[in-house]
Amino acid sequence: MSRITIVDLARLSGVSIKTVSRVLNKQPGVRPEKRAEIEALIAETGFKPNPAARALSGSRSYMIGLIFERPVTHYYQHELQIGALDACHQAGYHLIIEGVAELRHLPRAQMKAQLATSRFDGVLLAPPVCDDAAMIDLFDELGVPVVRISPVQHFERSPYVFMDDVAAGYELTRWLIELGHTRIAFIENLRGRGSNADRKAGYLHALSEAGLAARPDWVVRGDVRVNNGFDEAEALLSQADRPTALFAAADYIAFGAMAAAAKLKLSVPEDVSIVGFDDAPGTSSVWPPLSTVHQPMKGLAEEATRLLLERINGREVPAAQQLDYFIVRRGSAAAPREG
Repeated sequence: MSRITIVDLARLSGVSIKTVSRVLNKQPGVRPEKRAEIEALIAETGFKPNPAARALSGSRSYMIGLIFERPVTHYYQHELQIGALDACHQAGYHLIIEGVAELRHLPRAQMKAQLATSRFDGVLLAPPVCDDAAMIDLFDELGVPVVRISPVQHFERSPYVFMDDVAAGYELTRWLIELGHTRIAFIENLRGRGSNADRKAGYLHALSEAGLAARPDWVVRGDVRVNNGFDEAEALLSQADRPTALFAAADYIAFGAMAAAAKLKLSVPEDVSIVGFDDAPGTSSVWPPLSTVHQPMKGLAEEATRLLLERINGREVPAAQQLDYFIVRRGSAAAPREG
């Protein structure tokens, strides 16, 4: 008798090759009764997968895609890449970095076809792509499992990993208040988008809880294209009634604020306390070392990759996985100078 093929299995069970492939690879998307029927047929016929069949459409590529809007040189993307790469190596998978910004000018059908050629077994969607419902739809239509990193909406669309940016923003602001600061400004991180709004919400909640009014002119936007918050910090610190503390929604914004303070000959933290968010490389090397929130960037990607591999193997995973943060208290924040 000639060797039975996956095509024969599909014909005998009355399903598509893709459905048989899902059963062979223990992927979701097959009704339990049909899965049992196909598994029984596999056992009855003694079917053995042909290693060359991995080249066929629908078989595993052992490639995971980490999808950014546009890959750039930035510590956040670098940490995500390292975390995902470590988890992929442990599981025998390859990690491919992709950007979708250059695809957005294409018609939807062409964009879908372009993504299909990558033959990913699954994809990780990083901010802000993680909140793009149309992009999630495309991968759903392609049958590619998705796990998202730090989304701020569409929570029901796929499993995701996150940290509580609202709580972290609140806790960092609360610490400044406990040090004695009542004049605290906030410099937004527009690159962070959704997470930026959550960090600002925590800041505003801490002020309100302490009975402190949030001054609209002290909540400013740091332009990532120009000086990374330097200009905004300089304007704030040049005021006659300047704030005694600056909360920068990302560490690179805080670095710009520290440079602005130096230009104005203001001492950190004696004249102004400056805190950041992320615990990026370099936060312990600047002077004074930067107080910040440790965001588990590498850990977020590791956990997201682990969940994705579980999905690829047909196992149930939690809808959401939360990772811990912590406040790193260094020399850039202290009690305000009296008088």
